[in-house]
Amino acid sequence: MKFEKFDFICNTVDNGVIILDDTLKVYFWNSWLETRTNIKADDIVSKNLIDYFKDINEKTLKRKIKASLALNSATFYHTGINKYLLNIELNKVANKVFDNMQQGVTITPYDKTNKLVVLYIYDNTILCETNHELEQTKNHLEDSLEEISLLLNTTLEAIFLFENDKCVNANKIALELFNYSNKEEVLNKEIYDFIDSKSLEKIIQIDEKPIELKMTKKDNSTFPALTRIKDTKLKNKMFKILTVMDLSELKQKDKLLVEQTKMAALGEMIGNIAHQWRQPLSTISTAASGLKMHKELDIITEEIFEESIHAIIRNSKHLSQTIDDFRDFLKSDKKKVEFDIKENIQRNITILEGTLKNQSIQLILNCKESYIIKSYPNEFTQAFLNIINNAKDAFLDKNIDLDKRVIVIDIYKKHENIILKIQDSAGGIEPQIIDKIFEPYFTTKHKDVGTGLGLYMTHQLIDVSMNGKIEAFNKKFSYNDLTYYGACFKLTLPII
Repeated sequence: MKFEKFDFICNTVDNGVIILDDTLKVYFWNSWLETRTNIKADDIVSKNLIDYFKDINEKTLKRKIKASLALNSATFYHTGINKYLLNIELNKVANKVFDNMQQGVTITPYDKTNKLVVLYIYDNTILCETNHELEQTKNHLEDSLEEISLLLNTTLEAIFLFENDKCVNANKIALELFNYSNKEEVLNKEIYDFIDSKSLEKIIQIDEKPIELKMTKKDNSTFPALTRIKDTKLKNKMFKILTVMDLSELKQKDKLLVEQTKMAALGEMIGNIAHQWRQPLSTISTAASGLKMHKELDIITEEIFEESIHAIIRNSKHLSQTIDDFRDFLKSDKKKVEFDIKENIQRNITILEGTLKNQSIQLILNCKESYIIKSYPNEFTQAFLNIINNAKDAFLDKNIDLDKRVIVIDIYKKHENIILKIQDSAGGIEPQIIDKIFEPYFTTKHKDVGTGLGLYMTHQLIDVSMNGKIEAFNKKFSYNDLTYYGACFKLTLPII
């Protein structure tokens, strides 16, 4: 059978062209196929296609040919799992995805009388490689998204993602922390919906730095949290990422630490009061015994009586004042009040006086005038006593000579702050630990003596409660024409 009328055209197209009958006998084989299969037309024409390509699904191909002839329309042969009809090996090039040409096949009726069809074979290798790469990219993307999702859901922080100020995603921790049942409940909410109204004014302070805020749960209950809002760009879109770390448990631990430290300070104060009361009680006892003896001997005079009574009254008032100071220390500060820094320290020194004298420690207060601040006086007292007790312990631990134990306190105003410097002559803090002294549970003392909470709580009281600042460093200072070296604690306290 001759095919001169389209022979020229078929041999110039960049596709494979085969004419077959319904038994798969070959009637035409174009040059495109000759080049790619190395099978000449003269060799394969009048032969069965299966003789040369045994991997063809013969049953499927015959069924497709019969369908095309019966319907008198084109059908498509799906190349199936191998992605080709004819096994045409590709050139050996690096990084190729497939070993064989990937093909698309269309079957069109040619001569219904002789049951002939035309098979058009297209080289789809590049398209298949592109699809393969896209599939790999998709899989990698899905894996990456799964990894990101896994990371988001294993972090300790609650994370919300906002686009155009509307929530578009949230991790499991966020849903659990804020008491939401599912992600749909938080979608389209704004950042402000998760923040307590009293903390909203603090949002303007957020500059991608963590800040403590009160957050609001689904049931409108609140909790303290360390919060950060970060702007980021993803796929040319701007997003806000809100991260939230619940501080409720930490706050509770801080409260326990405060109570633990206060109990330790309470023990110190009771010891100080015991020292303070010894001399007044001795004076009262001596005066009372003297009056009794003078009366029994009938030699009491008005002068002796008045002098003894005044001594008893004066020392009783001193004991009473000590009790009042102790009672003030036990009070919890609920609100900021105005108080005199100098007066507060003088009262504390009075309580410490007995202990300091007993250990030969000179304490010098340099303060020319009174300074009034608005804060928490009892928390300041606790911080002050912690620093003095730390200096006292340093004198004992380092066995400093009795005549060289000095604590100097300087108070002055600088700008809108009151500066308080407490310096001791105990030799200073070792350089390798000076940056750690405000950490919780850090101590150089024996475990039976120190808890490591004193200076940590001092830092919390000054920096957090009083909005001030405490620094520690070593320096030299002079007193009575002598030079000393030791630790210096500098407290910066806002006046208001």
